[in-house]
Amino acid sequence: MRDSIFKLVQCWEWGAQHFDRVLKLFAGIILFSLMLITCVDVLGRYLFSSPLVGSVELTELLLGSLIFATLPLITWRKEHISVDLTDSIIPTAIKKVRDSIFNILVGISLFTIGFKIWDLAARSQRYDEISEYLEIPIYYFTYFLAISCWLTAITSIVLVVTQAFNKQYDNQG
Repeated sequence: MRDSIFKLVQCWEWGAQHFDRVLKLFAGIILFSLMLITCVDVLGRYLFSSPLVGSVELTELLLGSLIFATLPLITWRKEHISVDLTDSIIPTAIKKVRDSIFNILVGISLFTIGFKIWDLAARSQRYDEISEYLEIPIYYFTYFLAISCWLTAITSIVLVVTQAFNKQYDNQG
């Protein structure tokens, strides 16, 4: 049983290393696109009195994608905002149990949220929902949000397993 868990964790580690790079690249491209859209919009607005058409729509879609693209990365690095007022007085064993329960609840919650978002994306695809000005199909972005929720949920569950075996990674310090 323990060997199969280690194999599963090793498989996740290998995939996570490559996927980490892909998500970082994707997030960087999104961030660069947001910067470019903002610059073109501001320059067009003030120099030529002609703002970039659909810049608000693009910003909304890309900002949502950026947030959800980085969610698995933030979870893996344990960089969520937290308040640690009582951490100095709680024993380490209790903190580990608390963190494991928290990660399990986060994983279950995000799996559920992912399924709900997936249903919304399917409905959006059935109704051919598009953005108001640029007529971009919304369901592409919505499917991405659902997949990102599931990846974050899997990451939370893997954190429980790695914590159970006292495994720490370089990027989790």
